[in-house]
Amino acid sequence: MNETETKILDVDTDSIRALMTKIGAFEIQDTKLIVDWFRLKGTKEGEDPWYLRIRSNRESASEVTWKGKSDILGASRTHKEINFSIQDGEKLSDLFGQIGLEKYAHQEKFRTSWTLRDWRFDLDQYPGMPAYLEIEGKSENHIQEAIKLLALEDHKHSSEGERLLIQTEYKLDWYNMKF
Repeated sequence: MNETETKILDVDTDSIRALMTKIGAFEIQDTKLIVDWFRLKGTKEGEDPWYLRIRSNRESASEVTWKGKSDILGASRTHKEINFSIQDGEKLSDLFGQIGLEKYAHQEKFRTSWTLRDWRFDLDQYPGMPAYLEIEGKSENHIQEAIKLLALEDHKHSSEGERLLIQTEYKLDWYNMKF
């Protein structure tokens, strides 16, 4: 599945929650996420041909995701992504180590997610930085439609992945983000 997304930066969490209720978006999760990233040993930063992550929530549900390289589409980016649920993130992490992958990053964040029509909205709060709203849609134009619906055209946005956004915009250590 291809994923097309953009991030709206420095949003007020209370305002976004109220706005989602006002427009009739359906809340699908409100949780703390633990995310561990894996890659081939010896891969240099920025030369990753793909990424693997294990993401677990406070309800002990886990999923593994393979992400391909991204292509920038104006204010958005798109990439191939494959997700599936797993029962035991710790065992999979151990397996990844045994087959030669290295765990190179760990994050914790709070996420609230909604759906409305063909959009998905993820309100993410990492430690030490302002919240942002990630909007996923079918295309760049579809995402721009959501931005207008939410009246967020004047907010700064980013098509960067989380690592680059957090490192360049907020000067934080993306590799180790814990509350």
